[in-house]
Amino acid sequence: MRRWHVIELKYKTHAVEKLCTNLKVSRKKFGAQTAEALFGLINLLESSDSLEDVNALRNRHIHKLTGDHQGQYALDIEGRSSSYRLLVQLLDENEKVAVNVDNESIMSFYGRIQIIQIEEVSKHYA
Repeated sequence: MRRWHVIELKYKTHAVEKLCTNLKVSRKKFGAQTAEALFGLINLLESSDSLEDVNALRNRHIHKLTGDHQGQYALDIEGRSSSYRLLVQLLDENEKVAVNVDNESIMSFYGRIQIIQIEEVSKHYA
């Protein structure tokens, strides 16, 4: 069921969902510090009205990806110094890939994003 005015999270695979929702599994894979930071980011996303709220904090460095991950976005799990990031797909209200076709401002574009599909948790430069 769709919750209004709060970001809804979806997961690309069951394995990704488990990493993001089971602290024991996450700690085993990433270590305690990164796992707890990941859970903090997930909680932040779940409690925010839109991606604009998350972007306003600036410590997660939301950025558009290119190359093999074109069309996806990344959020730093532990801030800019972290090598781990959350790769996400931004979805519109119809659960289609959200695209900024009208070149609206980033704040406006992020402001209308309320569904995020988590694609993977990855170690950047790994």
